[in-house]
Amino acid sequence: MDLMVRHMKAQNLRPGTIQQYKLAANALRKVFPKSIGPADVTPAMAERFKVERMEAKAPRKKGQRKDSKVQPVTVEGNLNNLSIVFGHWLHDTLKIVDGNPFAGVESPKYDKAPPRIVRADEKKGLMEWLEKRWPDWRLLPLFLEVKATIGCRIGELCQAGSDCLQGGKIYFMSETTKGRRQRACKLPLAMYDELKAIAGPTYVFESFSDQLRDIYKRRGELAHAKTIRGFTPARLKRWIQDEAKLYFTTTGKDRFKLHNFRGTAMTRAREVGIPIDDAAVAFGCNPATMKQYYLAPDEEAIADSVFDRLAR
Repeated sequence: MDLMVRHMKAQNLRPGTIQQYKLAANALRKVFPKSIGPADVTPAMAERFKVERMEAKAPRKKGQRKDSKVQPVTVEGNLNNLSIVFGHWLHDTLKIVDGNPFAGVESPKYDKAPPRIVRADEKKGLMEWLEKRWPDWRLLPLFLEVKATIGCRIGELCQAGSDCLQGGKIYFMSETTKGRRQRACKLPLAMYDELKAIAGPTYVFESFSDQLRDIYKRRGELAHAKTIRGFTPARLKRWIQDEAKLYFTTTGKDRFKLHNFRGTAMTRAREVGIPIDDAAVAFGCNPATMKQYYLAPDEEAIADSVFDRLAR
């Protein structure tokens, strides 16, 4: 494991990616604690790993039943990651195993939910709740409006540097994007001007912490004000996600994730006739991934079109 991680770092893999591979390997070691090493793992053991994981109890989470099983999508991720660990790293790179025992293991079947599209009234409900909870604070709704407009990842926007606002566009640098490619997103002029006006010396949204602290002070909530630390992109991301969770918990509204604004923007692009390959460039997403996970096809409309043509 240590040797593999060293090679992953030498390949400049991101810490989060390495962590996913380590988690999958540790899950395998948990199923076979007496195994002495990767060369000990056979195709039969790889198949048994799938069975054991499907039967295992999931770690207890708030609001989840204590007897909940590990979800098939999680097992699918384990199998995919272990196939990469054994096939690419242990076999191709380190050359310490003769083959990939996970190559022939089929992922479990499961019902794939359609992409969650955020309706206009759902977005409006969230925005109105936030504006009521944090009146006269423009930074928060502006952040979400930008995200919904250009369909960027929340982490990309939190990390956006002030120098990335140029010529009516916001540039996401390769070191902050998932695909490691720089991407430029053209913004509505009024939105661009607002971002330029609030941008700090380093980050676009770095005034978040100071503004939130001042709000608490004006409300007389000094204890809360003291808990607000300096700005980091990770703190902004966590805080906004927590606010969204609180909205659904307190209102009982149908839940969606802030990340669903990304899929909604992609679907809107498809609806106006933009080719998937072109949209994939704009949103910084692999076309196949975009088609599989983000676009919400109107299957009924497609079926109607097929039968209409058959009836001619």
